[in-house]
Amino acid sequence: MTVKFDVKMTEKAMYDFMLHTTYTSLNGIMGVILGGITLYLGIRQTMNGVYPAAATFFLIAIFFLVGTPLNMKAKSSEQVKKSPMFQKPITYELTEEGVQISQEDQSTLNEWGDFQKAVSTDTSIILYVTKVRALIFPKEALGEQYAAAVKMISTHMSPRKVKIRHVSAD
Repeated sequence: MTVKFDVKMTEKAMYDFMLHTTYTSLNGIMGVILGGITLYLGIRQTMNGVYPAAATFFLIAIFFLVGTPLNMKAKSSEQVKKSPMFQKPITYELTEEGVQISQEDQSTLNEWGDFQKAVSTDTSIILYVTKVRALIFPKEALGEQYAAAVKMISTHMSPRKVKIRHVSAD
């Protein structure tokens, strides 16, 4: 059995990947915690009437809680627009050996053992090769083949590496 589909990378899918990768890492979690703490301190300073300090804390909170996601949004958009490989559809074929990746006259195989983990987000399935390099399968590209793709991944990767919450594409 094989599952074959084409992916035209979108800014939405890239942004989803960047958000997931960032906010499941220690740095991302620490940024949210620091943003929350500085927001709390800003509120406390406002309640105590110390407005200059409150403004400073609010600016720091905005940097971490709003600036980081906005920066990722801009980077994801730029990466999709400027990367030559994202300008044309990529064909993925999930086989017994691994994931065959093809684009125009180029083709490569990532064996199932090459993947560190597989996760699902609300919009994609992500197969990580390294902590920051991954294959991104948007659910909209998988369409009706979503369940078959999840089954292939779950069958060929160790259960401890698969963190796919959504079994159907709805």
